[in-house]
Amino acid sequence: MKEVVRVVLFAPGSEEARLRKPFEELAQVLRNELGKERVRLAWVNSAAPSLGEVAQEAADDGVNRLRILPLFLAPGGPIERDIPEQISVVRGQVPGITIELLPSVGDHPRMRTLLHAIAREAAHF
Repeated sequence: MKEVVRVVLFAPGSEEARLRKPFEELAQVLRNELGKERVRLAWVNSAAPSLGEVAQEAADDGVNRLRILPLFLAPGGPIERDIPEQISVVRGQVPGITIELLPSVGDHPRMRTLLHAIAREAAHF
C-alpha cells in the first residue's frame, strides 16, 4: 500500500480569531505551496478542528500517516502533557493511521538561529 502523508500543524488554540490568524495564514501558504490535501491545521485547545477531527478527516481521505508539527516555542504543558495525551486518544479512535510526533518548532536549530538574528537586530538602535 502506498504511503499517503499529511502534515498537521498543531497550534495553541484560542477563542480569539486574532490569535489564531497567524497560524491560519501559515497553513494556507503551505497548502498553496504543497497542495491543499497535504497540510492541515489543528488546535490543541479552545478551537476547532481538533487533532481527532483532523485525524478522522485524514482517514476518510485515505491518508495513512500524519506528521504532527507542534507550533510551540517553549517546552511545557502542551508539549509534555497535552499533545502526547491527545495523540494517544487519537491512536485509539483512528487506528488505521500512523501518527508521528515531530519535535516542536522551538526545538529546531534553525528557529534558535532565527531568534538569535532577530534579537541581534533589535540590539542595533
